[in-house]
Amino acid sequence: MACNDFITPLKSAVDLLKLGCQKGVEFELDNENLCLNDNSNVIDYGSYDKNQLSSNICFMSDDEDDSSDDGEYMTEMERLYRKMKRIKNSDITPEQDGGVLKQMKKPGFGKTVPEKALVQIHYNAYSEIGQPPYDSTRMRGEPMKLRLGQGASILGLELAILSMAKHEISRFLIHYSYGYGEMGCPPRIPPKATLIIDLEVMSFTEQDGVDDYYDLTPEERRAKLKYVDIEKVVNVETAEGKQYFDSKNYQKASYKYSRAQNILEEYHLKNDEEEKLWTKQLLKVYTNSAICHHNLKQFGRTIHFCNEILKKDKNNVKAHYFKGKALHGIGNFLEAKNSLKLARNLDPSNTAISSALQSLAKSMKEQELFEKNMCQKMFSKPIYNAKSDTDVFSGTEKKEETPKDEGDQQTCSEDFRNLVEEQLQKFQKESDMTEMPFPCIQMNNLEIACILETADKLGLGIRKRGTGSQLRYEVHKKCIQPDEAK
Repeated sequence: MACNDFITPLKSAVDLLKLGCQKGVEFELDNENLCLNDNSNVIDYGSYDKNQLSSNICFMSDDEDDSSDDGEYMTEMERLYRKMKRIKNSDITPEQDGGVLKQMKKPGFGKTVPEKALVQIHYNAYSEIGQPPYDSTRMRGEPMKLRLGQGASILGLELAILSMAKHEISRFLIHYSYGYGEMGCPPRIPPKATLIIDLEVMSFTEQDGVDDYYDLTPEERRAKLKYVDIEKVVNVETAEGKQYFDSKNYQKASYKYSRAQNILEEYHLKNDEEEKLWTKQLLKVYTNSAICHHNLKQFGRTIHFCNEILKKDKNNVKAHYFKGKALHGIGNFLEAKNSLKLARNLDPSNTAISSALQSLAKSMKEQELFEKNMCQKMFSKPIYNAKSDTDVFSGTEKKEETPKDEGDQQTCSEDFRNLVEEQLQKFQKESDMTEMPFPCIQMNNLEIACILETADKLGLGIRKRGTGSQLRYEVHKKCIQPDEAK
């Protein structure tokens, strides 16, 4: 549907210097290869089943299909044009030349799409009645995002979108002069093709002021812009973030919220009223960012944003709740319990908080049992005895020492190995946790090596934190990037 999807090849190259210095340059189109490079949205009908194809074929509705219209022969396209022309206010072209006709199928709500908006649409586009679409977001299963006023689509489609409200569904009949012109775009779109587009506006966000903001330098923004100016840009970024969030694309949503955060944090407040508005908006952005990172299982970032919220609003229930959930996710059970209890005290009837506390209690009980069993297994019958002459993390050899007695020999029991493997397999299946701390008990090098080997076999990572008596080991899921903001 986009104009820039269609490449028009020339028979010979154009001299750009002459193009810039002269009034004009003559060139000849390579008609043999015209539009053959446009494969971006070609639909492979063989990849769809018959039911999916038949459900997207262009048919005329009962009110459109009226064969009793005069006695003259008319094609189906001509009959449709005549019917739509009779609909009141169906011509949406500025010149009222009948180039784009509209028939509303389902009304939307709210105001119509403004100019330069960023819209998300679903459509089926046809060049013939009774045939499958030549282009279809519905068959691809993914809506298209389009910025209006940038020349990214045919004129007829832009006019169509500008006449619609959110969630409206309409049919448009577009003359070739508002479509792909006299030449069309063979083989998909024949010359002088009248198009039928069944269109739905899924959502849109106004872009007023956004381009102006990003065209300014930081110094110009500080000198020229008021809070009301940057608030427009923040609203655009957060609205786009919500669209990505609603479609479960949390990575892109997080990026949009990050842009909104940067805009707010770079602004220099001018009075108390601005500070109130600024704080309210920033807390909303922090909250959305925290939830995105939580859904991405980036728990360190979640905790960071929750802490930022609590600096400004110590009784924020969502911040305490998501902080508690994130702490649970990295195995910091005691702090998780404190955060979730604070959330419950602030909102005692919240079932999500109660459920999170129950889940945490289960994890704490399992961890306590694991620590108890681990201590027992460490002193059970070993499967082998050996001297440890290598540091399992550094790989450096230790100086050989003559053991004074049997106690200097290091062991790793079969029971210990089985327990470690069982616990790591449980952790691997636990969807809400990305890290698992091992109990803070003294382990010898062979037992540490056992944990390393088992973690590696299961595709898990391990790292050590702290030194000396504070040394502890943590296992983490490699598919989750471990972040350090804890």
